[in-house]
Amino acid sequence: MDITFEHVTHIYGQKTPFEKLALDDVSLHIPSGSFTSVIGHTGSGKSTLVQHINGLLKPSKGKITAGDVVIRANEKKQSLKKLREKVGFVFQYPEHQLFEESIIKDVCFGPMNFGVSDSEATKRAEESLNLVGIPASYWHRSPFDLSGGQMRRVAIAGVLAARPQAIILDEPTAGLDPKGRQEMLDLFAELHKRLSMTVIMVTHNMSDAAIYSDQVIVMNDGKPLMIGPPEHVFLQTEQLRRVGLESPETMLFLDKVMAKARKKERIPAFTIDQTADVVIQILNGVKNHV
Repeated sequence: MDITFEHVTHIYGQKTPFEKLALDDVSLHIPSGSFTSVIGHTGSGKSTLVQHINGLLKPSKGKITAGDVVIRANEKKQSLKKLREKVGFVFQYPEHQLFEESIIKDVCFGPMNFGVSDSEATKRAEESLNLVGIPASYWHRSPFDLSGGQMRRVAIAGVLAARPQAIILDEPTAGLDPKGRQEMLDLFAELHKRLSMTVIMVTHNMSDAAIYSDQVIVMNDGKPLMIGPPEHVFLQTEQLRRVGLESPETMLFLDKVMAKARKKERIPAFTIDQTADVVIQILNGVKNHV
């Protein structure tokens, strides 16, 4: 699903004493099948941006096109049900949205809400629970008997059961321990690859954005400051620092290694393996000049 913003402005509390400009004439494109991370300091407009994609917020000016659905400013009587079926939204702590007496019923709720039959909803729920790694022996248990990480997987299965073409992740690893965080990110990477789904992830973690994304959008003061592949965005150290952001830790480490080796070039490396390869290149280069 292609997603396009055209001159989108959003003003909270418009025409009130509490009026606040949250998005300022934003134009950008999220390609179909991409994994896009949205980063920026608190209050930069990240969450406001992604909440427009499935109609949780409507533009004060401009328009958003998501697939074949268009949302225009000041257009009344827009049907958002079709859009929300195509664009799933995983909020922070999605496990707080669980409410049914069994896991399978909870996951069935989403597709049934979009008019899918009981039998089709059950089929989709079973497929989605398998995708997120919840075994069949658990399906008729209460979701509240699960661990926090398992509850989050069930909530994500509920979003996937509607079979969206795009999924929005708003700080999806919030509150998880390191192991749970890694498992959750690997799950989304696998779903992105297996389902060819457009993924948009809001995150404060620069390393996660660098490792998993095809495209990074840096938000600042309600506008995109930079848009591009991680290899480009995270080389702009000074520009990132001016808006309160840092490069991934691997890049900061390599900067120190480069300085010790008296080298000025910067090489993008985001995983441990990539970083180790760059360090070996640097050490070999130093030896060759001794």
